[in-house]
Amino acid sequence: MDADVKKAIYEYIVSTWLSGDGRGLDDDTDLHQLGVLDSFSTLSLIAFLDETFKIQLEPTEINADSLRSIKAIATLVTEKRAR
Repeated sequence: MDADVKKAIYEYIVSTWLSGDGRGLDDDTDLHQLGVLDSFSTLSLIAFLDETFKIQLEPTEINADSLRSIKAIATLVTEKRAR
């Protein structure tokens, strides 16, 4: 997995939804339990991934497991970019 991908996702989440305060957020933090991802923020995250990494997620790839954590999202992005 690409460290730059994880870093970009982390920075986006911290700046967009955590007011710049990333304390307590690591690669495995459950973004749903943290209250970061809901239906609206998920759409925003998907748009960010599309614009930043030039990937198109299929509807079947957009689910609670694939978007659960920074690590899971970075894995998804890395796999999509490899295709």
